[in-house]
Amino acid sequence: MGQNFYKRDDRDVKFVLKEHLGIDQLLELEPYQGFTMEDFDMILDQAQKIAANDVAPSFQDGDRQGCRFDQGRVLVPESFKHAWKVFREGSWFALAMKTDFGGQGLPLIVAEAAMEFFISANFSFGCFAGLGPGNGSMIESFGSPEQKDLFCAKMYDGTWGGSMCLTEPAVGSDAHMVAAKAIPDGKYYKIQGTKIFITSGEHDLTENIVHLVIARIEGAPAGAKGVSLFAVPKIWVNEDGRLGEPNDVACIGIEHKMGLNGSATCVLNFGENGQCRGHLIGEAGKGLAYMFQMVNVARMAVGLESVAFGANIYANVLEYAKERVQGTRFAMGGERIRIVEHADIRRMLLNLKSLTEGMRALVYKTYLMEDLSRNCPDPDKRRRAKGRLELFTPLVKAYCSDRIFEMGRDGIQVLGGYGFTKEYPVEQYTRDCKILSIWDGTNFIQSADLVGRKLNMGGGAVFQAWAEEVSAFIKDHEKDRTFGKELEILKEALESVVGLVLDYGRYFGEGKLDLIPLTSTRFLDCMSEVAVAHLLLEQGMIAQTRLEGGAEGPDADFYQGKVATVQYYCRNFLPQVFGRARIVKMEDLTAVQVAEAAL
Repeated sequence: MGQNFYKRDDRDVKFVLKEHLGIDQLLELEPYQGFTMEDFDMILDQAQKIAANDVAPSFQDGDRQGCRFDQGRVLVPESFKHAWKVFREGSWFALAMKTDFGGQGLPLIVAEAAMEFFISANFSFGCFAGLGPGNGSMIESFGSPEQKDLFCAKMYDGTWGGSMCLTEPAVGSDAHMVAAKAIPDGKYYKIQGTKIFITSGEHDLTENIVHLVIARIEGAPAGAKGVSLFAVPKIWVNEDGRLGEPNDVACIGIEHKMGLNGSATCVLNFGENGQCRGHLIGEAGKGLAYMFQMVNVARMAVGLESVAFGANIYANVLEYAKERVQGTRFAMGGERIRIVEHADIRRMLLNLKSLTEGMRALVYKTYLMEDLSRNCPDPDKRRRAKGRLELFTPLVKAYCSDRIFEMGRDGIQVLGGYGFTKEYPVEQYTRDCKILSIWDGTNFIQSADLVGRKLNMGGGAVFQAWAEEVSAFIKDHEKDRTFGKELEILKEALESVVGLVLDYGRYFGEGKLDLIPLTSTRFLDCMSEVAVAHLLLEQGMIAQTRLEGGAEGPDADFYQGKVATVQYYCRNFLPQVFGRARIVKMEDLTAVQVAEAAL
């Protein structure tokens, strides 16, 4: 096992859950009435211990040993197997899944808070751990009773793994162009085709892997309506639940990547010998609709993964900055000082701290909306929560994953020359996290979805409800003594975002369609920064109240840090909205007008 770099704590996680978002409200919902807040604390405390003691020691092995391809098999580092055993013994795989097939039935937000710790410890391991339960949940949602009985329990307890098979050599984001075929064969289908970039497509952690594959049934129409979803086990599962023969699924190689080397990214051939069988999940022709339930789960997970990376980057570089002695105070000379006392180092540390806490606020708020959208007894509240969930999902995926790569840059810079070495973990975090802005729909796709579809949900009512909520918050607190300046900036930034939405309506109406893909990523960042600033200001006001109420010791330190974090974010990140908005309003078409030969 490698060196343990898991240095983060759980103070902000519990602050967000209990003091900011008030997840005790979930205990009133029917699925969660058997839990207590003490249960949630115990689960999170234990998750933190397992992350630190059982998962984190495998982090370096994932990068330095990586996954090995050997004659169709993928071998993971041995230290991953210890972590997998601990997960199985403690039933950590399916925390938020229903109890019918062995899930723990936790609120999603609590389960994902625990998952944040595990991802911080070793993201590569988390890739293996998440896909089996994710696939099981898809089968539980859309499969037949027989399929649920056959697959779900063993995918929830870690006996079997899973993978999500969409991408093909000529088909990436255009998933409706899928070429893989499904040929009717009695009650099953023969599956033929090649899938690439398949995370966890082959490994030796489990005795079987159940692949969810999108393919086109022979004779089905072209386009999205012809795509269906199939459960394709690596080893065929007999009707009595016992394993049968290999199912003609072959891993023919793994990718050699910039990072995330402990996660197997596979090329899979289905039906090379004409003997690969699959179960049709749900109705024929609805495969993409079904699969995008899991894609949206994955997009939310990208935001959580970004937060998890940020927390450990910050913890590691903060520790270093407090110990490293170098240089003297700017323009003052005198004794050498620790680098944490240098202004520019503090700027970068506050970048890391404010972005990590801001992203966590956005991600956790959105998970809370998902819990409420599923389980709130009030249909109007369920509808509003679902609208907010859908509106915020592109922000969670794209804003967080773009920021975390920048945070890796700042973390390396704080470490100086050591940041460029493998002696410290930040270079690996930076390589590992880059995939987040690419997979599960590139960040441009998220921005195009936001501008082209999400802003128009309910005729624009969902966006308007969010904007009115932020506006009402500003008005309700306009006389706040601590955050007056920050509220003024938020008000102006919100007005800029609303103005851009009106501009987009005009672009659509006037046929200026090129302006939309040219500027949508900038708009997504603008809206994200307003959303994050709003949530951080809510937190800052809670922290200020605690300080005024006499908080002492470590609690006082935490709340003072929270107030500073909010002020820093609102004064250093939120004003970027104004520059981006100005660029959008310039309506510059240079990028699409320049001749290709001139590029």
